Amino acid sequence: MRRSTPEFLRIYEAECRRKRVFVEEVEELERRLNRIAVTVRLITGDPQFRALLASEGLAAMPKTLALRFSDSPPAHTSSQPASAEANPTSAGEICPEVLALLRDCTGPAGLFALLRLVHPVRQMEIARLMIARGPVSLNYVKMLVALTPLSLLVKDIQPLHELSSFSENRRVEMEQELAKLSGAFLGALDRRGPASLELVAACRYFDRLMNNSSVVRYLARNFPGRFEEFHSLSLPVFN
Repeated sequence: MRRSTPEFLRIYEAECRRKRVFVEEVEELERRLNRIAVTVRLITGDPQFRALLASEGLAAMPKTLALRFSDSPPAHTSSQPASAEANPTSAGEICPEVLALLRDCTGPAGLFALLRLVHPVRQMEIARLMIARGPVSLNYVKMLVALTPLSLLVKDIQPLHELSSFSENRRVEMEQELAKLSGAFLGALDRRGPASLELVAACRYFDRLMNNSSVVRYLARNFPGRFEEFHSLSLPVFN
């Protein structure tokens, strides 16, 4: 890795910010979905309102929304590939799962040489982070390898020289921060797709409620303090 320490820090800090922003966006998406679920639970707790919904043909709501406000949110299927530990790979080799994951990716020269410096389980994590980040950046991969825990580096491989100017405490701090953010990022990545679809369905249903004059009159009369909030929840998901 032929880059100066300031450049290494720039890449590190930029990627940490990027991951924080992504995680926060997914968490905000989930918070909005939960607010809709709480609101639907509140208004459908009124028997007269449920009867009104039935009479207006609005009683049927998206299954995922019904599950969520009944405190049984739908399970999100993880997109994480099979663990690289399932098929042991010798140190210094690329595990088959990573090769399959990168089959359709165009990677820069030197990518696989870098992946061979880490154990298969770390290869898989780096591959997932690379693909999610897109496009594949060699400098990004170099940074991930440089901040790989010693236990996940191939034997006799030493940390890259850009870390030599950092104290041991600082290196460990950066390594732990990146590991924490990477885990949160990959978890958010798994949740984003299903949660986005669920939120679109929930917002559309709520929009139907707020476009029905009978429903609007009932809510305005019986929930005047929350009527503005009801309107905000029916706004489009993405601007």
